Amino acid sequence: MNGPPAPLVEELSRLGYALMRLLLSQAKEVFAREGLSLLQAEVLRLVKEGVLLPSRLAEHLEVLPSQVSHLLASLEEAGLLERSPDLEDRRRVHLRLTPKGEAVQARMQAAWLQVFGQQLSRLNPEEVLLFRDLLRKLTEVGRG
Repeated sequence: MNGPPAPLVEELSRLGYALMRLLLSQAKEVFAREGLSLLQAEVLRLVKEGVLLPSRLAEHLEVLPSQVSHLLASLEEAGLLERSPDLEDRRRVHLRLTPKGEAVQARMQAAWLQVFGQQLSRLNPEEVLLFRDLLRKLTEVGRG
């Protein structure tokens, strides 16, 4: 399969990485104001979206289960998350956000959207739609 020329691929790679680092750096600052790391904020987001098992969190975060255990302990200590035993399999636990965790997660989501929205505001409306369409095309799974 022929693709774009190598120098263009290299430039796009650098630009994509730079955008990702910029967004994550800005998000890190915003999340720190709530006393959260990027990983802690991501755990709250994933639990909110229905990832309720520590083993699934480890898969999503691409970290070791022991790292997830430490993240969960810190979030539980902060009163943001609760772990409860699975009634059918006592070896497993289920996760849920506390009301405080729900509120913090909602603020983190709003902060992330603001950070990303600020970058998108540099584009005109047509460019934003084109950017969306291009990202959709590039992130389609299993479709070429």
